[in-house]
Amino acid sequence: MSASIIPLQPFNNVVGSGVAYTDLRHLIGYGIERLTLQLGGTFTKAMITLWQLKANGKVIAESTGARTDSRMQWRGISANASFLTIDFLELRAKTKQGVLAGVLDTTNGIKDLRLEVTIAGATSPTLIGYAEVCEPLIAPEFAGVRPLVARTHFVTQTIGAAGTFPLIVPHLDPMAGGSIFKRIAVFSANITGMRVERNGIREWEVNSAAFNNFNAAEYGRVAQASLWVADFINDGFFENRVLDTRPAAKTTTAAVFGTFSAGETITLEIEALEPIDVY
Repeated sequence: MSASIIPLQPFNNVVGSGVAYTDLRHLIGYGIERLTLQLGGTFTKAMITLWQLKANGKVIAESTGARTDSRMQWRGISANASFLTIDFLELRAKTKQGVLAGVLDTTNGIKDLRLEVTIAGATSPTLIGYAEVCEPLIAPEFAGVRPLVARTHFVTQTIGAAGTFPLIVPHLDPMAGGSIFKRIAVFSANITGMRVERNGIREWEVNSAAFNNFNAAEYGRVAQASLWVADFINDGFFENRVLDTRPAAKTTTAAVFGTFSAGETITLEIEALEPIDVY
């Protein structure tokens, strides 16, 4: 079977302020590559204050409409006010395994799947969706990536003043299991630098927003206002590129630091590869 497009079941409770939801169990049996939402009425992506994808009752990916849109546009996905993409693919990866690493293989232990979209302040909204799906990743060539899902989680943190501070990064701690990070995104108006350390060794450091955006553009990324991204796979390769903080990768300590020109409250989102049964 080649990649296919399947409409999502109709959303329930699509109201001006409330939680719309749709059952995705009709997609079980496929690998889910992408989910695309189409918004209508007086309903913008900024009015999606939270979306959550739940597998077997557990949140495996979450964000807001505005932050998802910024991250997707940064990755080079087309901007369109009426459409929001939740992407499990890595479209610009340079190997087949890299492109498909993160696809949600619904034959791998998933019994229930549901998408919830919290709407605030819309007028007569409409919401429909589509799934791009493929065969389950059961071929031997995908054995190493089949259990891994492209998961997104976030946390907010208050930065009290200008300076350099440790950042709260979901699932970073090796002692709690660690994770495989593709990107760390910081939504901040005042961030000027970031440093990543693993086992006490500096592995990634940039102290100029201008350079970070220039370097990203060299690899086809598109800078977004108030968004800083540490992209560990900007060249499209995964091997020896991802930030792997799992003990299996011989990681014992991991830390991320941010430098800020002024205090503010930031949101930090991770794009990571994780099995659905962790965290």
